[in-house]
Amino acid sequence: MNPESATTRQRGTGQRGWLGNGLLILVVALTILLSTLTAVDRKAETEYTALFQRALITFALARTLNGVISAVQGTELALQPAGVGVTLTPGEVLDPINDLVERFSWIMLGATLSLGVQQVLLDIGQWWGIKLLLCLAGLVWLGLRLHRVINEKSRQESTGSEQLLLRLFILTAFVRFAVPAAMIANEGMYRLFLESRYVESTEVIENAGSEIRQMTQDDTDVAVEEAEQGVLDSLGSMFEGTRNALDFSEKVAFIRERAASLIEHLIQLSVVFILQTGILPIAFLWIFLQLFKQLFRIKY
Repeated sequence: MNPESATTRQRGTGQRGWLGNGLLILVVALTILLSTLTAVDRKAETEYTALFQRALITFALARTLNGVISAVQGTELALQPAGVGVTLTPGEVLDPINDLVERFSWIMLGATLSLGVQQVLLDIGQWWGIKLLLCLAGLVWLGLRLHRVINEKSRQESTGSEQLLLRLFILTAFVRFAVPAAMIANEGMYRLFLESRYVESTEVIENAGSEIRQMTQDDTDVAVEEAEQGVLDSLGSMFEGTRNALDFSEKVAFIRERAASLIEHLIQLSVVFILQTGILPIAFLWIFLQLFKQLFRIKY
């Protein structure tokens, strides 16, 4: 074997060893520094607050819509006299949407519970004990590794204590950063793909609820006025009542159309919150877990 070639290979191996050690030391040092700062925590808290407020607003919107539909269904008997023998049942038109709103309310309740669990996990990651354990494990490992590098023993295998400390550091880093990183990534996905769906669907549901409420309120007022009329006045307004009945038939058709739109957008909102509070957090945590498991298997 050529001595010069062997020397060159040894030098190349030594350079790669120094480079690998330097990169690993830099990553550990930056992780320790990042753990002591509050930038990640503040960003995660901001994203969590935005998501939690959206969930609360949407949950309140669902309950309000449920109340509007229940009120419309309750006005069925009051509106029948205006039809002069014509039975009109707006409540039956809204039965399917009312059932869907009930189920959507359960989805939103589950979303808020999921967010409550994520808040607890965020608090665990921000706990001073986790930060202290991360810093201690990282600093002690840095001391041992730097001592080995300085004494030109970097090509030797790391000791069992180094491996144990580094794995403890990796595990603590997962607890410290996995949930905040998942929360930030989750909101990034929302802004890219889900925000337009959420905004459009909430606007449609708010407008539809207001229109249905206003329409049925007007018809209720007419029915009350007719109930207060005398006999002669009632006979005199018979033809007017028949015309109102035909108008009301058109309104029932309009309510049916709005109900179909409500179903579509309630499903859209369900998809948004199932993704944001269920599927995406689990997916991101699973990805981070697989990454950290791979880091565990590497010999440093």
